[in-house]
Amino acid sequence: MDPTDYTYSVLGVATSRLGAGVGAVLLAAVPAPQAVLTRPAAPVKAAVEVPSPSALAAGPGTAVRFRAQAPDPRARMRAWMVAELTERVPDLGEPGPAGLAAAILDEAGAAGLDPLLVLAMIEVESGWDPGAVSRRGARGLMQLRPATLASEAREAGLDGDDPHHPEVNVRAGIRYLARLVRQFGDDDLALVAYNTGPTRLASYVQAVGEVPDHLLAYARRVRREERVLRRSLGAEVPPALASGGAAPAVASVRAAPVR
Repeated sequence: MDPTDYTYSVLGVATSRLGAGVGAVLLAAVPAPQAVLTRPAAPVKAAVEVPSPSALAAGPGTAVRFRAQAPDPRARMRAWMVAELTERVPDLGEPGPAGLAAAILDEAGAAGLDPLLVLAMIEVESGWDPGAVSRRGARGLMQLRPATLASEAREAGLDGDDPHHPEVNVRAGIRYLARLVRQFGDDDLALVAYNTGPTRLASYVQAVGEVPDHLLAYARRVRREERVLRRSLGAEVPPALASGGAAPAVASVRAAPVR
């Protein structure tokens, strides 16, 4: 039998009138014969099928069925992400792992981006160091230049523009990535633009009609990290962006820079 589906036989039913005739039911129950109880891999919620009053009136032998429900995938993702952030950034200040996980999930969901892609970018960009500063002046978890962060923060109505504040940085970074996805029409091209600059990428494409392979190295690094995260979560792993393989389509690339 399915170990998540248990049938309990009612051994005794006692009812009393409450208010408008609602019956209070006291059940003494034992597992059905040969039921095998196993510990679920993840917490589950129980859905209870309660017999109708007419069925209860039939006396002992009426069955109450308890059916396990699969956990909410969004709740599972949030719990997993909080655990990952707690481990990767143990000294994370405000808003803490739970607050940062909520910010990533909210912004990624609103932008139609995979939150695991965002986590992979943070790993590649800063190694989870909120105080990281690059040689070119990019700062924070998602390595944004101050002007880019200030622009995104202003348009998003974020409170503050401190590039080293984890929540401000990731919210602005995700919105900037979303702008690049809209401009270039492809997640991998957007990753290249995030790393090399949208104007430089558009110039390459207009000059030679394709993305040079060396520019795709960043996208491959991010995708590799994304696959590691997917395996950790137990999610489906997408195919890799092969080295030397076909580059993402570039027909939709526009020359106008993204802020």
